[in-house]
Amino acid sequence: MNIAHFLLNSTKSRPKHPVVVFREEPISFEKLTLLVKEKAVGLRKYGIKNNDHVALMMGNKPEYAIAYFALLSLGATVIPINPLFKVNEITYILNDSDAVALIVDEIGIQEVLKSREKLQSMQTIISLQPSEAIVPWSDVRGEPADYFLEPKQLDEIAQIIYTSGTTGKPKGALITHGNIAWMTETAAKMLELTAEDRILVVLPLFHAYAKLQGLLNAVFKGCTMYLEERFIPDVILKRIADYKISIFLGVPTMYTMFINLPQIKELDFSHLRTAGCGGATLPVEIVERVNAAMGVDIGEGYGQTESTVMISCFPPNSEKVHGSVGYPLPGIDLKIVDPSGQEVPVGEVGEIIFRGPNAMKGYYKKEYETEETIKDGWVYTGDLGKQDEKGLLYIVDRKKDIIIRGGYNIYPREVEEVLYTHPQIVECAVVGESDPTFGEEVAAYIVVKESATEEEIMAYCKEKLAHYKIPRKIYFLESLPKNATGKILKAPLKKKTNVNAQ
Repeated sequence: MNIAHFLLNSTKSRPKHPVVVFREEPISFEKLTLLVKEKAVGLRKYGIKNNDHVALMMGNKPEYAIAYFALLSLGATVIPINPLFKVNEITYILNDSDAVALIVDEIGIQEVLKSREKLQSMQTIISLQPSEAIVPWSDVRGEPADYFLEPKQLDEIAQIIYTSGTTGKPKGALITHGNIAWMTETAAKMLELTAEDRILVVLPLFHAYAKLQGLLNAVFKGCTMYLEERFIPDVILKRIADYKISIFLGVPTMYTMFINLPQIKELDFSHLRTAGCGGATLPVEIVERVNAAMGVDIGEGYGQTESTVMISCFPPNSEKVHGSVGYPLPGIDLKIVDPSGQEVPVGEVGEIIFRGPNAMKGYYKKEYETEETIKDGWVYTGDLGKQDEKGLLYIVDRKKDIIIRGGYNIYPREVEEVLYTHPQIVECAVVGESDPTFGEEVAAYIVVKESATEEEIMAYCKEKLAHYKIPRKIYFLESLPKNATGKILKAPLKKKTNVNAQ
């Protein structure tokens, strides 16, 4: 089943209902489908066909949705790319994915042009911004009457989503039409979506979380996605109130910024029934403050690129347990295992592994990495976690982020949870720093509201942590490095610690 069916089905049942609202302009299901058909026929004229790999490099705008469903209609495989990427990043993904075409907007066109001579398989570049020797998006047109939907099997590839590359070169996760169809239907059930819901999406659509929980969920269920181009905290907070948003999709950084805005106490969030959080684990302190300020219980979940989107969440009407990321989704098997692959006792920490209809098919052109990640049908996540006697999942840390100080294992997240309770700390990240005596030392990178000293932070931690977990290295920054979805990046901080330790 081609997942572009979702759009065609909802258009039949709700033709006049807005599916996207952008800059206060609504686009109905009927209008979106017409544009998708026109562009699909136009793309076919430019040689794009079934199973071609085509990159999509755009910011949040209606053209993203149009291009995405047009490509899927043709049976093409979509490779989403961050429009802010630079030459080296663009070149690597386009060459690694064997992309034969690229659709790019005005944000990324200049970097694409710089990359052009290095591209090995690229045949056609289509741009929303006219440029010399580039096909203008406005020229990609055809008669909607000539449209047809390419049939696809459930195990055929719909997307190649590149991992963030925090542990090396990004790898292209092969996500099938079946993966996306199952995950969309399951996510809609978990959110208890109705056709009257309003979903605000400011997270970038090239990210799997925003695309599925926002765009695909809206298209599947016949509801409306309010699409925003940029995350400006006070603007977005007001939009949630003014547009009577019922579902907001966020990441931890966004909520951290929200609770520091004075107007959060003045706005009406009574219509907001779900505030999702993905991309990273949200500190308990922040969850409690958001709940108090906005009157909404944040629905934390857990997933990764290799799981299409989600692995676990809290089911509808279930009691939220702060610090947990919920139960495995219905239909997914999950285990916590030791380094030998043996399941550990309840409550003990181990690596999270899963299997189910959301599991990727593998990594594109990377047999070794696929075999290292998928073993006997189980996907090894590289994340450390534990389950309680009820089956609730708790994320402890990334396997590769553990700090080993003098033989003691230290989970950075545990230290971060304590730091976030300090009244002056806005954001923090804890990493290991090389140390000649202990092997590694605990280093904390901190953003504060007004002022704080190293001594104050250490004294605060001393009251709440075992002595070996206390950060001995504290660095104050104006901001922490983040990726496009607002997830704090630890790799640049680890590089800093290596320099500091020398």
